[in-house]
Amino acid sequence: MSSYYSLPVGSSSSSSLAIVPPSPTPSSCSSLPDISDELYQFTLPDIIEYCPFEHKVNPYYAAASAESDAWFNSFEIHRGPKRSEFLRAKFGLLTAMSYPEADHDHLRNCCDFMSWLFAFDDLTDDGGLRENIDGTKKAAQIMMQALKNPKTFKTEFKVGETLRSFWERACSTASEGTQRRFIETTQLYVDAIYQQVVNRRHDQIPNIETFIQLRRDTSAVKLVFALVEYSLDLQLPDEVFEDSIIQSLEEGANDILTWANDMYSFNVEQSKGDTQNLVIIAMNELNLDVQGAIEYVGDLIKARIDQYCMEKALLPSFGSDEVDAQVARYVEGLENWVIGVLHWSFDSERYFGAEHARIKRDLVVTLLPVDTSMMPAGDSTVVEDSEELEVAASPSSTVSAAAPAPSTPTPEPLPELVFDIVEVEDHRPLSPAAPELASDPVVIRFSSDFMDVSVTWSILPSVQK
Repeated sequence: MSSYYSLPVGSSSSSSLAIVPPSPTPSSCSSLPDISDELYQFTLPDIIEYCPFEHKVNPYYAAASAESDAWFNSFEIHRGPKRSEFLRAKFGLLTAMSYPEADHDHLRNCCDFMSWLFAFDDLTDDGGLRENIDGTKKAAQIMMQALKNPKTFKTEFKVGETLRSFWERACSTASEGTQRRFIETTQLYVDAIYQQVVNRRHDQIPNIETFIQLRRDTSAVKLVFALVEYSLDLQLPDEVFEDSIIQSLEEGANDILTWANDMYSFNVEQSKGDTQNLVIIAMNELNLDVQGAIEYVGDLIKARIDQYCMEKALLPSFGSDEVDAQVARYVEGLENWVIGVLHWSFDSERYFGAEHARIKRDLVVTLLPVDTSMMPAGDSTVVEDSEELEVAASPSSTVSAAAPAPSTPTPEPLPELVFDIVEVEDHRPLSPAAPELASDPVVIRFSSDFMDVSVTWSILPSVQK
């Protein structure tokens, strides 16, 4: 086991201990560590070899994934190269590895959920909400309304509509407890995503312990654990989830796969200037180079695996063979998620591109240069169409204070988004010598990953050149 020690970290959801490093001397650095000159290779620790959990793939993977991809594509959230990139990530494979015991219908619905999750993740990590605080707040409200009123809520925010569609179908078989836990953990997730956007917008890098607490919610792992219940049609009483050992196992599995995700996604995220990653935070706080930070996070993961295995041996009986059998399936579901994420990270192109198979073999990664095209623009133009869609976000005091759904459903306004001009139709006369026709419209079509908008302007003679 690692030399790091355990101590309470004040989690309100669990009485467990968490593996944290000895308190370091705070770094004076307050922004992304300068790694632009470190054009070298680094080596990942072999966490798959260290992890004792069995790796399985759901036999319904191919059919369920294809059906889900067709469903997701019908929303036209991504187009062109972005759509191809999204499909190459193989989120259906991740779902099949993480829910290997689900039947076809439950797996298909879990695939739909996974597409929503990563579409929203991309929107807040790389898209129009990356540093958009008000837009993220509004998007969070839309997500919660979609969950609380899946049969009546209407929104033109495509990502929100995918969540509503998935959840309406899931509620037909999910237990009341599963539904409640999924909604509660989604609230924690969108609240944490909001805080992450605030940190990114203000160039704030939290310390390691604070980030670990936040990351347990931004990872969305609590949501996917609630879907373990759904995927297996479990009927677990609340007392199971109130048990300190169950809470500790959930938190441990969350940490393992979340820290591994940060380690595997580090190269891509640092190339985009993203500081909300455990490797970056370790570099910043402990004054480590890339290899040192990678090894540090790898040691944390191994220690957390050790702790999880020791705590699993303390799992109590809940007084019924039937409940105990379901608890065993649930705990196995946590482990399926851990080992599934570890394998999928190397079996898709999301983090390692075309080199993913080779990197899985030798674990050697070449540091990517910073991609300045992925950096957020200093002054972005926001387009609004007040007649058809209200694009700008309305302010609210907190993310969690979502208003109730209206009695007569109306389309929910979208979060603030940035658009690209993709087409211009100029209906003005070719000759500037016809000022009486100068008010003929110019129609410009804007496009984002989430919506198309046409806006018409009348150009006044006084402003014509």
